[in-house]
Amino acid sequence: MKWFFEDDKTQPILTADAHIASMHIEKKALRPFPETAMLFYMHSGEEYLIENHGGRLLMEKLPRFLRGGPVYALDERICFMDGGRGAPQAVDTVETLAALGVKRIITVGMFGAFGESVETGDVIVPSRVLIEEGTSHHYLPEPEYAFPDEALAGKLAKLTGAMRAELVSTDSIYRQTYFKERLWREKGAVGVDMETSAIFTVSKCLGISAAALLIASDKHPTEENAGKWEWRMTKQMRYDHFESALAAARAVAQEN
Repeated sequence: MKWFFEDDKTQPILTADAHIASMHIEKKALRPFPETAMLFYMHSGEEYLIENHGGRLLMEKLPRFLRGGPVYALDERICFMDGGRGAPQAVDTVETLAALGVKRIITVGMFGAFGESVETGDVIVPSRVLIEEGTSHHYLPEPEYAFPDEALAGKLAKLTGAMRAELVSTDSIYRQTYFKERLWREKGAVGVDMETSAIFTVSKCLGISAAALLIASDKHPTEENAGKWEWRMTKQMRYDHFESALAAARAVAQEN
């Protein structure tokens, strides 16, 4: 079924700006809003930064449509928050932040690795992402891949030493079959997550920059008789990922 119609010139029934207004929030009261946002698509990122690096509460509740959470600021250049889970909530977050003046998105998250070149704890900066989530298909006609802002992605890779690699984003946690993952490997992907392709697609449509730093949380068996799936990421891997991402975000924000 076709979801995007290029001849559709009508306006959305609901926009991020309209939703913000419906909550009786005046955007001018939120200025200046930091232009660089770190969005965590994994557990405990905000808690770690608050505990170890301070930060002030910027908003008690982001006025996104799908259950907004608190937004924090480290300084006048960087804000951070939990970005949600799955493509719809991830995009809801990005649309809302863009309406509030954010110009740059750095996502910090996890992916399940199935490529031979990646092991648990490895960090990648995606170079392109195969789209297997539905949200992107409402923004572009029949998209196959989503791409980061290359300048931002290149900076993140250089600052962190993370490898550039291809990814796939899917809506379906429990349909990542051995057959599907073999097809994804054949297309060049080394792992899978749920949000990145949608974030890249929508950010491009909104005219803002987006790139991702993602850590391999687990390594999938490639054959049905090759052992069972296990979660292998440690707390230290998680904390090191947060520190590296924060250092990179600060360097990026300082340049802009």
